[in-house]
Parts: sequence; C-alpha cells; structure tokens
Amino acid sequence: MKKNLAILQLVRHRDPTLLVSGQAVSSFGDGVALVALTLLVLDTTHHSVSKLAWFAAARMIPMVAFLLVGGAVVDRFSRRLLLLISDVMRAVLTGVLVAFIGFGILRFWELLIFAVLFGTFDAVFMPAISAITPEIVPKDLLPAMNSIRPLTGNLVGGMIGPAVGGILAAWSTTGAIGVDCATFVVSASSLALMKPTPKPNRNESASMLDDIREGVRYVRDTRWLWTTLAAVAAVNAFVFVPMAVLIPYFLLHDLRTSKLIVGYFFAVGGLAGTVGALIASNLKMPRRRIRIMWIYWTIGTFSALIIGVATNYWQVFIFPIVASPTMIFGNVIWESMMQSEVPRELLGRASSVDWFVSLGISPIGLVVAGQLSNHIGVRTYFVVMALLTGVPGLYILTSRRINAIDRERISV
Repeated sequence: MKKNLAILQLVRHRDPTLLVSGQAVSSFGDGVALVALTLLVLDTTHHSVSKLAWFAAARMIPMVAFLLVGGAVVDRFSRRLLLLISDVMRAVLTGVLVAFIGFGILRFWELLIFAVLFGTFDAVFMPAISAITPEIVPKDLLPAMNSIRPLTGNLVGGMIGPAVGGILAAWSTTGAIGVDCATFVVSASSLALMKPTPKPNRNESASMLDDIREGVRYVRDTRWLWTTLAAVAAVNAFVFVPMAVLIPYFLLHDLRTSKLIVGYFFAVGGLAGTVGALIASNLKMPRRRIRIMWIYWTIGTFSALIIGVATNYWQVFIFPIVASPTMIFGNVIWESMMQSEVPRELLGRASSVDWFVSLGISPIGLVVAGQLSNHIGVRTYFVVMALLTGVPGLYILTSRRINAIDRERISV
C-alpha cells in the first residue's frame, strides 16, 4: 500500500513539489516550442530537412561539449542556484528570439546562434537536475521522483504542450515561443522559493580538470555504467534524437499531412509517456535491474521498424506509443541506480558523463540522419538504424559480467 501512495507521499515534501511544479510548467513551454521551433526552421529554410538537422545539432553540440565542465561545476556549487541561473538565462534567450521574430529580422544563422547558446545552459541544467534530486528527496521516494518528473514532463511537455504548440504555431509562431519564455520565468520562480542547497562536499585543493578526471575515471572503472552508456549513445544518436527531426518531415512531405498532425505526433508520444510514467511510479525496483532495463529499451528501439511500413499517420503514431513508455520504464531504473549506487559527491560529474556519452555523438547522428534520409528515404533509414543499434542491447542482456552488479540482489 505504501508503494501505491509513493507519489502522494512525495508531494508532502515542499521542495520536491516546488521543483516538479516548476519543471512541469517549463515542460509545457518546451512542448510548445518543440513544435513551434521545428515549423519555424522549416519555414525559414524553405522546408530543408538537412538545415533542420543542423539546427538541432547546433543546440546539442555545445551541450555535449560543455557537459563535463557542467558536471564539475555542479559538484562545486549549489545545484539549486545553478538550475535557477540556467532557467533565467534560457528565459532571456527565448525572449530575444521572440523579439527577432516579431521585428521580422530572423535568419537561419541567427537561429543557429540561439541554438548554440541555449545548448550551453542545457549543459549545466541536465546534470544539476539529476544531482539535486537525492539532496531534496528521501531515498525511499527516489523511484517515485524519477517517475513523476517524466510523468509531468510527458503529460504537459509531451502531450498538452505540443498539441497546443501546433495550434499556436499555426496562428502565431511569435506567440508560441513567447509562451515558452514565460514558462521559464515560472520555473525560475519555483526554484527561487525552494530552500537554498549547500555546496557539495569536495576536495577544495582539486582543480576543475582534476574533478572532471575523477568523474570520468569513476564511470570508466564501473562496468555497468560505461557499457550501458556506450550502447545508449548509438540508439540516441541514430534513432531517437533524429526522430524529432525526421518524423515531422516524413509526416509533412511523404504522407502529406498537416502541421496539426505534427503537433499530434508529439502529443501522442507525450500521452504514451504519461501513462508509462504513471505505471513506472508504482513499479517495484526489479532485482535484475540491468536486464529488465535493457528489455524495455530494446523493445523501444525495435519499435522504430514500424516506420518502414507506415502508410498513414496513425501507423506512424505506433512508434511513440511503444517507444515512449518503454524508454521511461528503463530510464526510471537507470536514474534510481545512479542515485543509489554512485557516491553523492560524484553524482554531478557521473551524471554529466552519463549525458556526455549518451548524447555525445547525437549531433553527428543528426547530420548523418539528415543526409542519409535524403538519399535512402526516411523509411529505409529507420529500418536500418533500428536493427543496427539494437544489437548492443541484446549483448548486454546476455552478459553475466555486466549484470554482476545485481548478483547480490538476485541471491537475496
């Protein structure tokens, strides 16, 4: 009974509630912007899928490049303060973009600059949100917290936000991105209301480079960490990150659907993710964490094969309906493992290495996806990449050495 009420227990704690509430509002803005920015780039570049891929890569390149530095910063300063700074700066950047659109002076290279700057602040935000969680959440409620974040993110950011974004963008791109700007302000306000968090304990004599090396060394020496990250990097780079670029293009140009259908595609993924996160919040942590996690992720990867035979938009929707919840099931296990197995003082850096490796080649993947899909088509691209990137997960499922981290749990 206690497990079924985990989310209700979580909301009794002030700081986790403020964090989740602020992020839920921000996620709504992200969902609106996801559709609005995609359509804005396509309109600005005369529907160039390769330039859309470059825009997405421009945001990811600085994020990946600065993640290790961001992780070291996260392990040196208050995680709450860093989250607050990141939200404020992204609100400013989004406001500037709205002004450029409003004055009619926006060009593609300015969109690229926006993407680069935005990605830089993402590099601090992502490890900070992972590292602050065990500071403000009781250990027994970590799985609930790691479920409620994707629950609210998918409900408002993945479903409601994109659906509203499609409607707003069809009416006014400026208004749609302006909504995103306002939600960053709300999120920053929620962080400001939280109790200050102290600096993490660390060796004050160590340099920033020493801190980064220590985090990298820990991940490198931990088999279940580095093998999983290497396998996830390929799946993200060539299947799930390009999905946000190629599927809208596929819907608009191959299936000749409307812009509203693009919004509904993201919304369907959000709805499926919402249901998945709700289910995940009440699932017990499995004894065979690595194996169960990779069963979920492998199913999600192979669901991309549906694109190879899809002839209607509703068939395309099967992809996110399967992939969104299975990815969340695996992610909840992964984040809970990180937060319980990794030493607290290393968690920011370990999280930054996690993001750095798992997204490290995604900018390259976006460019490759844009170029390859121009030559072989979106259908063939997803079939080939789903099959190739699914192989490492199958190996991890059967590896005793990688699954050794769960040996004591299985014997209990």
